[in-house]
Parts: sequence; C-alpha cells; structure tokens
Amino acid sequence: MSSPFPEQFRRLLDRCAVPGLIRYVVLFNALVFILQLLAPGYIKVLELDPRLIEHGEIWRLFTWIFIPETLSPFWIFFALLFLLYLGDGLETAIGPAKLTLFYLCGVLLCTTVSFVFSLTGADASLTRANTFLNLSLLLAFATVYPDFKVLVFFFLPMRIAWLALFSAALMILSSLGQPPVVAVTLGAAFLNYFLFFGAGLRQQILVIKAGSRSFRVTPQSNSRREEPISATLHHCEQCGRTEVSHPDLEFRVAANGTEYCREHLPRA
Repeated sequence: MSSPFPEQFRRLLDRCAVPGLIRYVVLFNALVFILQLLAPGYIKVLELDPRLIEHGEIWRLFTWIFIPETLSPFWIFFALLFLLYLGDGLETAIGPAKLTLFYLCGVLLCTTVSFVFSLTGADASLTRANTFLNLSLLLAFATVYPDFKVLVFFFLPMRIAWLALFSAALMILSSLGQPPVVAVTLGAAFLNYFLFFGAGLRQQILVIKAGSRSFRVTPQSNSRREEPISATLHHCEQCGRTEVSHPDLEFRVAANGTEYCREHLPRA
C-alpha cells in the first residue's frame, strides 16, 4: 500500500516513533492518580495553564496529558485499562509512527488553542483537553475497528462505533454553556481526528449506505419479499476475499479508506 507521506518523511516518522506511547501515558496517569491521593490538589501543578507557562512553568505544556479523566478509585482502573486497549489496538492497526504523530498533533492543537484563548483573558485552565484528546483516540479506534463490541456497564454489549458516537455527542452537549475555550478545544480534538481518519470514516459511511441499499422489495406470488441486490459488502483490497467467499473473516478499514481483511490490514 502506498503511503500518503513522502519517503523521507516516513523515515523521519519511523525514527521519531514511540512504540507503546499510550502505555506510557497510562502509566503516568496511574502515577498522577496515586500522587493525587497522597497529596490532594497535586494535579493543579500539572494543568494546562498558559499564564503560568509564561511565568516559567513550562512542564505544563505536556504534563496535562497525564491527568486522569476520573479520580474515582473505582472507575480509574477501568478507565486506564480501556485507554490502554485503545492505544494497543491503534498501534497494531496503523503502526507506532502514525499513532505517535496523531497523538502529538492532538497535543499540539489543544495546547495552541489554550494559548490563543489566554491572550483574550480567558481562563484556559478550564479546558478538558485530556478528556477530549482521549475521545479522539476512541473515535480513531472505532473507525479502524467499527464492529468491535464492548460491554457497557459490564453487561450491555455495544458496537464501539456507537459508543464513540454517543461519547462524542455527550462531549458536545457538555461543552454547551461552558466558556468558548472548552468548545474550541473539543473542536481541535475533532479536527485532529478528521485529519488522520477522515478517509476511513467516509469509507464506513459508504459501507453503511451500501448496506441500506442492499435489499429491494420484489413482488412474488402476491407477497413482498426482500432480495439482496449487491453480492458483497466487504472486500479485501490485497487478497480479494469477501464475506461471501470467507464468512469467518473479519474486515477492517485502513486509515486511507481502503478495506482489508484482518490478516492483511496494513500496520502503517
């Protein structure tokens, strides 16, 4: 599969890649959670606050990604385990180089938004940039593995694509009535997702539309019957196998929008 990046840029990406990047993020999230328990208020030192960064606290440029989404002793384990699973799955599908670039671009966009709003006097420390950044990981995972099922509340099976859509809608609703910097930071996370996975999302929409048109109603013996009018919905670009010829295969959409079977899904 051809890469959208020039060869020299690809080699640079490979050298700068951080294998297991999200694992490190999860590890530091767990460490910050423990430190917060031992010293309440500790996370205030890590928040993304441009005004304090300008006064020399430059570590805040990146430490905000280590703030856990929840401080609940019960939910923290499941939240970090889920984040770890998202990171491992994405790295397997698109490779450590592209995942590193995707994540760091999200960090850069969210940080830039905070600095821009700090110039207007807004309290940019109110942003939930770490939550929005993790949301972009969930959306990316759902684009690559749309049929993957998770147990919501430990018993309700749901396709992760629906969970991602529900989470995105919930984030949008929760940003209403908040300072503009919150909504714009969420928009920055969405922008980062669309830049890297927009083609894959478009392919998923086309597949859904094809499925909705795959049946037609035909008269037969004064009755209405549904007949398939398209032979297949899934087709591996590399080996040519389909869900008809090989019903046991799982198919995934790569980041460039091309569909592959699980065996031939490109790593980058």
